[in-house]
Amino acid sequence: MNIVITSKNGYISRRLDGWLSYKNGQLQVERVSIRNNSLASVDLTNCNCVIHTAALVHKKESNYSKKDYLETNRDLTIKLANKAKENGVRHFLLLSTMSVFGVEGSVTEKRIIDSRTPLSPQTFYGESKLGAEEALLNMQTEDFKVAILRPPMVYGPGCPGNYKLLSKLARKTPIFPDIQNERSMIFIDNLCEFIRVVIERRLSGIFHPQDQEYVCTSQMVKEIARVHGKRVQLDKVSGAVVKNGLRKQAIVNKVFGNLTYAPELSSFELDYHVCGMREAIRRSEKGE
Repeated sequence: MNIVITSKNGYISRRLDGWLSYKNGQLQVERVSIRNNSLASVDLTNCNCVIHTAALVHKKESNYSKKDYLETNRDLTIKLANKAKENGVRHFLLLSTMSVFGVEGSVTEKRIIDSRTPLSPQTFYGESKLGAEEALLNMQTEDFKVAILRPPMVYGPGCPGNYKLLSKLARKTPIFPDIQNERSMIFIDNLCEFIRVVIERRLSGIFHPQDQEYVCTSQMVKEIARVHGKRVQLDKVSGAVVKNGLRKQAIVNKVFGNLTYAPELSSFELDYHVCGMREAIRRSEKGE
């Protein structure tokens, strides 16, 4: 089976390439760039499956216009899918996002996304991804299956984003706020295994993969420190200050807020969890 993954140097695309090649020696994987008019040079004539991970992600949206997000995340996806369909590709996977729901984390209350949660993106990123989803679903046929994945925050060895920040804090600070929250997250290898199952079974539909355990930010920091032979004391006083005094701050809700997928939304026919949270953190910190 020949597989093309978009995003030549992206975090997920690089890890996924290695995972698929390691798990199934019969898969021929190629990573390609489709930005800056390079889509025209991408050869899909012998491709069985396209995994579309390339995107303009939620950077500071003030630096980009709505037009930038729509052109990259929606319109370019449609062009790629049309080219794939014309070249006889039978399976198309889109890596979408939790942001299509428009639900933000809250440090003061539980925020749970389930099957009744409406699609109401609040950012250009989420809106552009939802536009891509809708277009792909309209293109689907028996000969062109579409799978849409909406993972929560992805973490793993060398990952960018909030996990990297937490890892640095865990290795430097002796005290960290004790806040009991719940976050849906997914370890990169669990996500890669999920994708492997989807492509090998040629599954279609909308999926919400996540780790088996919800993550508590404070406990995650404590576990990261433990891997490095350090000890972090979780402090309830500073936790109360952050939770009550800074609850309206966006960064506080982003780091400590509650935001989860309901377990039933992530139900799947096979177990794709190659490791639990403690092992995932160990691998992340050891760079494995």
